[in-house]
Amino acid sequence: MGLTHDIGAIKQQYRDLFELAHQRLLTVFTQLHSKYHCSQCNTPPDAIDHVLHPGCEFRNWQKESIITMEQTIGKQILESLDKIQSLKEVHGSCHSCGVCCSLSSSQFSPDELGTKANEGDPFAQQFLSVFLPYDSHDHAKARHPELVEEIVEQADGPVYFYHCPHLTDDNKCSIYNDPRRPDICKTYPDTPLVLMYKKCGYQPWKAEMLPTTLLAQATLELCQYYSNRILEAVKSSGLSER
Repeated sequence: MGLTHDIGAIKQQYRDLFELAHQRLLTVFTQLHSKYHCSQCNTPPDAIDHVLHPGCEFRNWQKESIITMEQTIGKQILESLDKIQSLKEVHGSCHSCGVCCSLSSSQFSPDELGTKANEGDPFAQQFLSVFLPYDSHDHAKARHPELVEEIVEQADGPVYFYHCPHLTDDNKCSIYNDPRRPDICKTYPDTPLVLMYKKCGYQPWKAEMLPTTLLAQATLELCQYYSNRILEAVKSSGLSER
């Protein structure tokens, strides 16, 4: 199975887990809703982003929901992601295939990454400190023909390929213990969401941790969405945000 199948399967898995995360978050809102009552409301609001009348007691429901998403749920997400990262060397290991060093892809051109680096983007700064662009797709394809084709086919827009000049002929990092080796290399892969070569030694970790990572990502996106919706409702009602 190639990259196309993998990405399609992950997208479907994410949709399923997004719905699960949504139902769980709505359950939290419902549980918090039961704590409040407003004598002025003929019908209690059934949506967390409802625009409330002045003095409505359910404003505290909205406020507590935001706090719960930011603090309780947010803390759970961070703990989950930390645990996933801590298990990387338990479920996987580097087999020194060298693919992550000899073929790195980005939606950004060298000039665009240079602009980002000059603007203080830490990833762009680290990336450009070691990686060099291939002269063309053909040069990248000569080294990894099938993988380059799959990445290009899946890309929504332009894709650029890079390689690290510090990779030796036996797929070893010549600056492994050197201060020049950036953190992005030391921590790779930093998430199961990153595209990996199918024979990468961290694939078992990715397979094991991917559902938890996708669920955490979906929950985070939903919390951000509902927090913004609540704040918009609060602004529309003419109340203070907090």
